[in-house]
Amino acid sequence: MELERGKGLTLWRQIQKNLEQDILDGTFPPGEKLPPERLLAERFAVNRHTLRQALNNLVRKELVRAEQGRGYFVREDMVRYALAHRVRFRENLSRQHREAAEELLDWELVQAERRTAEHLMVHPGTPLVRMRTVGKADGLSLCVSSHYFSQQRFPDINLIYGNTGSITATFRHFGITDYTRMQTLITARMPNAAEARLLQQSRSKPVLELESVNVDGAGTPIEYGRCIWAADRVQFIVDT
Repeated sequence: MELERGKGLTLWRQIQKNLEQDILDGTFPPGEKLPPERLLAERFAVNRHTLRQALNNLVRKELVRAEQGRGYFVREDMVRYALAHRVRFRENLSRQHREAAEELLDWELVQAERRTAEHLMVHPGTPLVRMRTVGKADGLSLCVSSHYFSQQRFPDINLIYGNTGSITATFRHFGITDYTRMQTLITARMPNAAEARLLQQSRSKPVLELESVNVDGAGTPIEYGRCIWAADRVQFIVDT
């Protein structure tokens, strides 16, 4: 569609309205990357400064999201994530017909720091296995987590998780058929560079950090976790 120049709406607002219509009619479906700025600027015969005004306003209207170094993507529906007595990543996503995936980034042996030791009810300095994972919904990074486990109780847990790709299945391997969430603490903050990169988002967008403790049937803590969520991709539902 040719822009009207010299009268009416400014050029960038006309571009915005054109792109909004492309999104609404499915030309650019949810999750799809918009064409590169160069091609969009050529399409509308404008400079990139004018184009970016339109794109930035689409971001403010939450129709698209900007990913640093990757471009602009049409916003997907937010993931609704239930925080209840039992919290399961795959179950939460499968209920919404989303494809869930968990990927092991790395692992290491660490000594329990005071805060971690308190949550796991162990002595400071106790050997722990720390695993870092990324959780994805339909291929898009949703959260980055650090999981802490007792090395004594869960030997080679990193290898088991590497084979199963699931915390629930990994616990089952160790004879824990059910576990529950004892507590969840939620804090909003800005991400660091590594977190933003793993979440495929800008550092200017906030994240939600969840600290959690899971316990076995006897009430013994078996996992302490810190999970960083992309705040604009998830809506938490607290089951009361």
